[in-house]
Amino acid sequence: MLTGRDSYLPGTSKSINGDQEGRGDAKTPFHVLALSGGGFRGLYTATVLKHLEEQLGAPLAKRFDLICGTSAGGLLALGLAAEIPTTQLQNMFEHHGNRIFSRPSGLQRILRPLVKAKYSPAGLKAVLTENFGEITLGDLKHRVLIPTVNYSKGNGQFFKTPHSPKYFMDYKHKLVDIGLATSAAPTYFPLHAIAEEGVFADGGLVGNSPGFFGLHEAHHALGVSREKGKVRVLAIGTMTLGATKSGSSGLDWGLKQWGTRIFDLVISSQEYSVDAMLSHLLEEDYVRIDDPATPDQSKDIAALDTVSTAAIEVLKNRGTQAARRALGDKALMPFLNHNAAAPVFFHGPNKTQENHHA
Repeated sequence: MLTGRDSYLPGTSKSINGDQEGRGDAKTPFHVLALSGGGFRGLYTATVLKHLEEQLGAPLAKRFDLICGTSAGGLLALGLAAEIPTTQLQNMFEHHGNRIFSRPSGLQRILRPLVKAKYSPAGLKAVLTENFGEITLGDLKHRVLIPTVNYSKGNGQFFKTPHSPKYFMDYKHKLVDIGLATSAAPTYFPLHAIAEEGVFADGGLVGNSPGFFGLHEAHHALGVSREKGKVRVLAIGTMTLGATKSGSSGLDWGLKQWGTRIFDLVISSQEYSVDAMLSHLLEEDYVRIDDPATPDQSKDIAALDTVSTAAIEVLKNRGTQAARRALGDKALMPFLNHNAAAPVFFHGPNKTQENHHA
């Protein structure tokens, strides 16, 4: 599904210190890419991104002023901002999904979920380290925003590149740590600790579809006008399935019945709500690429951690068709034709401007 219509409404945007933000043409709207979480279904998102980037023949990150991503979408957002080829990001899911979601065998397979998360984080950490190495947020040349939940404080925390003078700590953190933090889905993976920051849970608990956070960041941190047409948001989903209850399962559920369903319900209900509200607020300046699964396909991709030949086939085929459809729709063209100028960074190795307000 691709929603949105072609619309070009010029506008200006100011940075927080009143200077032009350095995106080139001041009349060009601010473009946000928002990537949803969805576990292994992130392969769908990665496939869409791969085809979009192949069509461009250049890193996709260069088309967006801010890239936001939650959980699996956060891993992809970090990879895009590091200009890792999207074919590599797709392979990270397709060929290493079994390493990421690697459960013990035998009796431990039954007992572990009773007292611990279903999966050790070792596989995910190894895959992220192979792809991201020692790269930090401060090494990135494109703005990012990655939602997590700081369980030490009990609220949402958003890791960001240093595109504001106020963001003077996040840039020191490795992409691997941020990826583990935003992907620490309750019951699936353990909480992730980052030294001197706290312990973190999956960003899907605070915002599985991060388009709203991107819109807020544009207005409040980067000073983009609230006038219509000043911000465009492209959101890419993960074939999210609405978490529902069968009519025969009763009403009085305990821990056993809820299990992982609690997290699935949180992310699916959030995603639908955010999609509806962004559609109302931005109208034609909001475009979403996603697909509903057919009843038969739902069986193959129902769980966030289903890694199988059937799931890979469904996610790649539907992602390819979604990209084909999107590339033929004029609603996508403003995003692909946009050239994001190099952002202003106030801290870290890519600092471009001194902070005179410190």
